[in-house]
Amino acid sequence: MERDNNLESSKKDCYKHTDTFPNSVCNHAFVRGLSLENSFNPIVGEYNYFFKTQDEKVFVWTHTKDTYSALIIEVQEEIKEKPFWKNLLTVIWLSLSYKEAFEIVFSGEETFKYKWVYHFDPKKTKLRDAIIYDTPALEKQFITDGRLIKANLLSQAAPVVELLMRDDKAFASVSMLKSSFLLHYFCLICELHKNSHPHHPSYEPEIWEQAGIIPSMEAAIVQACKSVEAILGKPPNKEKKGALLRHKRKWIALLGIKPEGLFEKANKSFFDFYYDLFFDLRNPSAHSYGDIQFNLERRKTIEAQCFAALIIDAYIQNNTLDLSDAQEKLDFNQEFLSRVREDM
Repeated sequence: MERDNNLESSKKDCYKHTDTFPNSVCNHAFVRGLSLENSFNPIVGEYNYFFKTQDEKVFVWTHTKDTYSALIIEVQEEIKEKPFWKNLLTVIWLSLSYKEAFEIVFSGEETFKYKWVYHFDPKKTKLRDAIIYDTPALEKQFITDGRLIKANLLSQAAPVVELLMRDDKAFASVSMLKSSFLLHYFCLICELHKNSHPHHPSYEPEIWEQAGIIPSMEAAIVQACKSVEAILGKPPNKEKKGALLRHKRKWIALLGIKPEGLFEKANKSFFDFYYDLFFDLRNPSAHSYGDIQFNLERRKTIEAQCFAALIIDAYIQNNTLDLSDAQEKLDFNQEFLSRVREDM
């Protein structure tokens, strides 16, 4: 009873500091939605440094017996002085979405969440007693729910995580395409024929489905186009030969692929479809004037999203660091990673 009264008193004191996180009494966050399996054989109470970015440090906390380990993020208070916080959890979610062909979007998983913990001390704090902002008792019972991964899944994603943190073009582009897949999902792997026998063939909507799906397809096309625009900008006037030549050189420098290469999904060159995307697909989707595109085919939406995915993939492959360099830049704890057993 005394412990409960102390907790309530602590809550009242802590909630005076809820103006902005992080702050002097609350700069640690429990990651909701992502846990680590325990193949690194931890003991209860272990608190291992994992990796860091400029403003955030990630730790692995084995907080409870017979429970998966949690990620704890320590955030610098100075983050509030920046005009925009490109937070690590969003970057991790985008990185895994990209690496898994945006299937994480279809799975219905939410973006991983910061759950702010007051006066966090890994040597003293018990999860059951932790004071967590905006987390009632019932929600706290499920705070460890979510996706379960091995620690080395994040270390293998280091090149993409590092690029998205460093490069606003990459961050914006992957964000837009993730949004596009939330609006209109299909199996990207099957549509790009990376499986010899597609298991998820696409289909055109039935006549009774069209009215419901067309707005989502239009919005998905717009977001796919914006993801391409984030990297390449708008297509130049074809009549201006100098501008056209400079843009093709820019294309090769950014992507490492030839603009005249074949975009197989639409059976035309990448550069030709680039113009189709902006002028034939994006423009009528972005501006309705009270009209509905009754003739919009789902395959056109899929072509737009596939094109954007290939542009993003080329940009990422052409601009990421090597795995070892990316892990070094993010200061991954190699000693901790060496404890992870692949056979568990």
